Amino acid sequence: MASFSSSNTNSPHAAVQDTSFTTILAQANGDGNANGQNYGAIIASSSLTEPLSASKPTSTSTRAIAPDLLRGLVLPLMSLDHAALFMGAWLHGTPKQTENASTPLHEWNFNAAYISRTLTHLCAPGFFFLMGMGVVYFHKSRAKLGWRTSRMVQHFVVRAIVLTLVSEVIGQTLMWKRRIWIINIVLIGLAVDYLISGLVVVFMDATEKSLACAIDKLKDSNRDQDARTPLLRDGRGEEEQRCSSNNDDYSTGERESVSDRAKSLSFWLHNLVLLALTYVTIWWNVWLDPTHGHCPSTTNTNINTTSSINLSQSAAKMPIELLALTSPSPTASATSTPASSHASHLGPWFDFWFYHLQNQYVMSGFPPLAWLSFCLFGLIYARIMLYKRWTPRAVVVTNLSVAIVLSCLFVATRLLHFGNLSEACLFMPEHQLRTNLGKNQYLVSIKSFFYVTKYPPSPSFFAFTMAANFTLLALFSAIPPNMAKQITLLRVLINFGSSALFFYVAHMYLYSVLSIPARYWFEHDLVDNPPNDWEATKGLGAKAPFWITWVLGLVILNPLCKFYAKFKNGKGTDSLWRFF
Repeated sequence: MASFSSSNTNSPHAAVQDTSFTTILAQANGDGNANGQNYGAIIASSSLTEPLSASKPTSTSTRAIAPDLLRGLVLPLMSLDHAALFMGAWLHGTPKQTENASTPLHEWNFNAAYISRTLTHLCAPGFFFLMGMGVVYFHKSRAKLGWRTSRMVQHFVVRAIVLTLVSEVIGQTLMWKRRIWIINIVLIGLAVDYLISGLVVVFMDATEKSLACAIDKLKDSNRDQDARTPLLRDGRGEEEQRCSSNNDDYSTGERESVSDRAKSLSFWLHNLVLLALTYVTIWWNVWLDPTHGHCPSTTNTNINTTSSINLSQSAAKMPIELLALTSPSPTASATSTPASSHASHLGPWFDFWFYHLQNQYVMSGFPPLAWLSFCLFGLIYARIMLYKRWTPRAVVVTNLSVAIVLSCLFVATRLLHFGNLSEACLFMPEHQLRTNLGKNQYLVSIKSFFYVTKYPPSPSFFAFTMAANFTLLALFSAIPPNMAKQITLLRVLINFGSSALFFYVAHMYLYSVLSIPARYWFEHDLVDNPPNDWEATKGLGAKAPFWITWVLGLVILNPLCKFYAKFKNGKGTDSLWRFF
């Protein structure tokens, strides 16, 4: 059994922690060894003899390993997905049609494409989840530096604006032929959810302290209060005066006056609220779906089948992600997509927040509020990791336990038919066999079992992808930092993970450039006939030239990310360069 030991982490000279989970890895032990696996705590360093200024850069040696390794793994997976689009390796989805909600599907992609696409499903959830973690770490570290709430809010707003502008620059430079005003291929969704998560953390920081004080005040224990806090001249207890403080964190006096039990109770009550919000924000993707995740063939009389048919036809034509990066077929044009494909009667301005959207002005594959649940889950996880000092073994056990729970939840969605946005939607050849008619569609084949709806993410998608991400976190948490620095592959992942936004921007342009000679020399007619008029009929396919070009891109990106990480670590903690 893991030992859940804890220690006091409330040193006024805490290490600067960025959204990249910076922490003191070299904790001063008696033998001088570093214990870097406790990435779940802000660890005080006795070697810091002066307060940290807001402009003092963080050390490159203080980075936490596990989150960077996870981020460093999902980034190359993401690049595989995008490289396949740039070079026309395969149709973009586990089925050949789409991965949209409530859409009939008739044919699977070939095995290599199905496996690759399923693996890349981990990317977007991982990004949103790690960003939620980063918000909590950022708030905690900046509170230690003395940042006021207004300054933190300003930072969240500025960073959201920067992410939005970066998204627009990428979109307008790579997709200028589309002549679309707003292009949300993921960064705008991240920007909005980053701002929301930041505001939630700031708000809950205030309410958590207020609730802890209120709990203490409600205690009917005058004897205990008299023994702990003598009355002051104005007749109020010291505890009551301390609780009225508006500081960004518990002051020394507040720690002495507010009981540990009250603080703990307030902390866990707020975690329950966040968990409830996570549940609501993933399930509203089902509640808001016009057919509640059922295809038109369903016998449910509560579903408007006419609107369902129209929606599915529109969705079949809609590009699900980065459509403009592909080479359109000869019969397709930049305006071949529907003029408007919003899924509700409230119009595109409402749909932008909850549905993937494509019209003459907006292309959005990642509606911000549809993906908010992953950020909120990251907030919960980071809060618990920072609650006390966890032993390395406890961190591994916790991550693995969460992975097991989510895996069981995913299996339940398959067996009990809840939390899916693809009910009665699988019409593959194996489903048409007489022996399989009437059976649970998810149990007919392995591909059926692991098929999940990404646009928008279903609760089953949430459970499946986060179970995999927590399994990876458990694996990476078990790796000692010194070992990670000695293994070349892990060093590469750390390089990628420590410069995530830079990697994202660089890989988009890099693979767009690499695809030019690759297509010139190796392009050929694709075996598959694309079911969507916006997809290419020519490309590299899943052949050796594609895989070699993809790996070549990663080889080029590795030193670039390493150089950029060194560059940004020399900047101040509030520098815009750190956003990348």
